[in-house]
Amino acid sequence: MTSYDVTSSFVQLVDADRSEAGKVLERIDPMRSLADRLSALGLDDHAIWSQTGALAYTMMWRFGSCREHARFDWHLAVDSDGAGRTVLTVKLSGRGSDPAARARMLASWTLLEELAQAHTRRLARTLDDYANADDYGVAPQQLRAVV
Repeated sequence: MTSYDVTSSFVQLVDADRSEAGKVLERIDPMRSLADRLSALGLDDHAIWSQTGALAYTMMWRFGSCREHARFDWHLAVDSDGAGRTVLTVKLSGRGSDPAARARMLASWTLLEELAQAHTRRLARTLDDYANADDYGVAPQQLRAVV
């Protein structure tokens, strides 16, 4: 089991059935938009993303030297809260490879939390939109055979 220096969780209500929201989450690439935004900041030269399990992702962020790096694990889940509402949970955990990397990772943690919180809100809206597409009249049109 991986130990972390810090962990934060973000929960957002989803206006969709739990099972439908879960199916949508499994069909889309839920971390792609966040990876694209980080890439726009020039992080490509220093980070590697990978999917490490069902709705689990890891980003390795290399600092100045090849030895110093931080690991960020993202775990996504769709559950029901006590009132029976559908909730999306994004859990972000991080650890540094050594004391210097740990200090850098902890110093940047509030920025990472803000990114994770915004991503959770954006992802919940995406789940709402996909799961309720028929309700909004944006369902894909049926294909018709042409003879």
